[in-house]
Amino acid sequence: MTYETINVSPATTHIGAEISNVDLSGPLDNKTWDEIHQAFAAHSVIYFRDQSISVDDHIAFAEKFGKPEEPKKLPKYSPQYPTVSLIENDGTKAVVGNRWHSDNSDYREPPLGVAMYAEVVPETGGDTLFASMYAAHDALSDRMKDILDGATALHDNTNVQNYYKGAGVIVQDGMAVDEPSEHPIVRTHPVTGRKALFVNAVYTQSIVGLNKNESDALLALLFTHLQAPDFAFRLRWQPGTLTLWDNRCVQHYASADYLGHRRMRRVVVGGDRPY
Repeated sequence: MTYETINVSPATTHIGAEISNVDLSGPLDNKTWDEIHQAFAAHSVIYFRDQSISVDDHIAFAEKFGKPEEPKKLPKYSPQYPTVSLIENDGTKAVVGNRWHSDNSDYREPPLGVAMYAEVVPETGGDTLFASMYAAHDALSDRMKDILDGATALHDNTNVQNYYKGAGVIVQDGMAVDEPSEHPIVRTHPVTGRKALFVNAVYTQSIVGLNKNESDALLALLFTHLQAPDFAFRLRWQPGTLTLWDNRCVQHYASADYLGHRRMRRVVVGGDRPY
């Protein structure tokens, strides 16, 4: 794909690209935004280095992809910005997200994506790994694809609650286990039309129509399969890095291997019901 207004450097064959020659603190023309959207559709994770953006700039960027949602389970950045959450850790607390997952697949309409901006990062560690669920699906055998086609699974936040409790974290209001949401195991992306695996070890509890032994065994196989290194890339955060990932076809893993201060702003873009 040829771009005229931005530079796009793919991180791997399947997923991830750095976008440069863009200053997100100021207005961009329609062609530039069109090319950013094209890069997002092509690479599923896009990141911009050395961006000095305000909270308002961050929200405005997210709004180019959809409507920001107010966070339910994370602290807010400030009362002035109800759609911006704060992820901050000095390395001594439990790290949220250090398992492969897509965000809030327990929602009836899971997020479209997440725009994350690094304010402070530790000297070493604290990377985020991203994996393409397109690639994970494509690598399945034709027979397994046939088995999964049309199958659905139930998602809820039971595992999130148990993790927080096990880590000694006080469960906040709004963390009650909601009614499970039923989603297809293989999801069709509404923009690209590509198929992606849509099960994850954090939220997916069972496969509809299978007994527990069958469901647990098949989910365990899929959870192991999607972690293959060939599907993934590792992002090293720097202060001023803004990253947007497509929650519809990407899983991520927040590495807990750091001891220094880490402070991130997070804006979630609302999505639609998987099909």
